[in-house]
Amino acid sequence: MYIQKLSASLFSATTLLTGTTLAVLVSSTTLSLVFGHSAQAQGLPYGPDTCRQGYVWREAVPNDHVCVTPKTRSQAAKDNSQVANRIQPGGGPYGSFTCRQGYVWREAVPNDYVCVTPKTRSQAAKDNSQANHRRASSGVTIDNGTQLNPVHD
Repeated sequence: MYIQKLSASLFSATTLLTGTTLAVLVSSTTLSLVFGHSAQAQGLPYGPDTCRQGYVWREAVPNDHVCVTPKTRSQAAKDNSQVANRIQPGGGPYGSFTCRQGYVWREAVPNDYVCVTPKTRSQAAKDNSQANHRRASSGVTIDNGTQLNPVHD
């Protein structure tokens, strides 16, 4: 459940969400918004997977919409282009996708067996853990320009 509160004396709220349960609870000084999990972002160019400014989709695999820096996205593309050079010829203890020494599976998503450096795998795990914080949100805009963004749990 997304919950966001804002203290405001005078306001007008414009909702930018559709297809969701939205409850607005108003007292004299507090506006509380409760959003259900089925919120669909309206007005965002790529829907609910739209990244915040400065981030792009990683695209380590098709439909990988984790938001990362452009540098990380470029690294993922480079790693994907090096698949054949980083796999142990003839396979090994982990099957046909065993990595050469010095490389490990990226594991950006389940079954991601692209061989990368341990540093790159750690970055992929960190990016995955930050995914909800890097997506743009539709939220609600108050008349003074304050943007209320749903808190992703």
